[in-house]
Amino acid sequence: MKFSDNSAVMLVQLVTEDGQKDLVAAKILQNPLDKERLTNELKILQSLRHEHVAAVLGNFSIPDHDDTIPENLPISDRDDTQYGLLVFPLAVKDLETSLESISAHNKAHEKATSGWSPHQDAHKLLPYFACLCNTVLFLHKRSRPIKHRDIKPANILIDRVDNVILADFDISRTYDDVKAAITYSSKDGTIMYSSKDVWKPSMQNNPEDSQRGLEWDVVSLGFVFLEMATVLFGKTLEEMRGLMKKRSEEGVLRVVYSEALVDIRKWLDDLGRASSLFLRLTGVEQDYVKKFLRAIEDMTSSKQHNDESLERALETFRLLSRHC
Repeated sequence: MKFSDNSAVMLVQLVTEDGQKDLVAAKILQNPLDKERLTNELKILQSLRHEHVAAVLGNFSIPDHDDTIPENLPISDRDDTQYGLLVFPLAVKDLETSLESISAHNKAHEKATSGWSPHQDAHKLLPYFACLCNTVLFLHKRSRPIKHRDIKPANILIDRVDNVILADFDISRTYDDVKAAITYSSKDGTIMYSSKDVWKPSMQNNPEDSQRGLEWDVVSLGFVFLEMATVLFGKTLEEMRGLMKKRSEEGVLRVVYSEALVDIRKWLDDLGRASSLFLRLTGVEQDYVKKFLRAIEDMTSSKQHNDESLERALETFRLLSRHC
């Protein structure tokens, strides 16, 4: 079982009417008050069919027969029912776990002078660049675009055959058109991967500064790719993030990638000058390295109304994937 702030995910066996059995994930709300978010996720996922988007098989509720709840308590006041979704395919881990594992491997070998081989799962990341670009374009190019609003490694799953799956659509939104997708952002999403730091107190005085459209997803995905590139070039997340820590207006030292675009540009330049491991892993030419890193940089600074950086990145990343 895996826990997050909002939900718990557990392994369950699903038996179909014809007796077929398979393992699926049951996502159970931690807080009954989040039922509206679960309903939103159910509605969005039921409308989607894509090989790299989590599929919802159904929803369920589990009455909690808790003897400690007073019998005279009104039904509306009882938080004694658990709500959840059945999600497929079954994930064996998420991208965050994979990146941390490869980063730890790199750290253990960073002083090696010879005989260093990349982590056994490093090559599995290569097709994810194109596949995730394809997935986000699928969401954005629909007649009613969908903005995920919380793309980060923890919300990108890896299934039993190493396919990458975009999941956790509980705060996602569907819009009538691209212009309608431009919103005044609230404190949703994850600040570290957010396209703009809308949590800054100063932005409360000028809400237009926190406008975000579909580029929110493009920029967030660019930050995910930044981390993927970092470990694929033999570096560690710890080293990269250490260079990007800034103090917030409240005086807290933290990493918010949208506040560190200059540092990101410098880091990507540094990766380009230390590309031997990436070249060995991919078999690409040196000229491609510059295109690859530039595609990531362009995504991290994507502008409103603009999916072009994502489309260009997809064309660049196709070289690393056979099926996306």
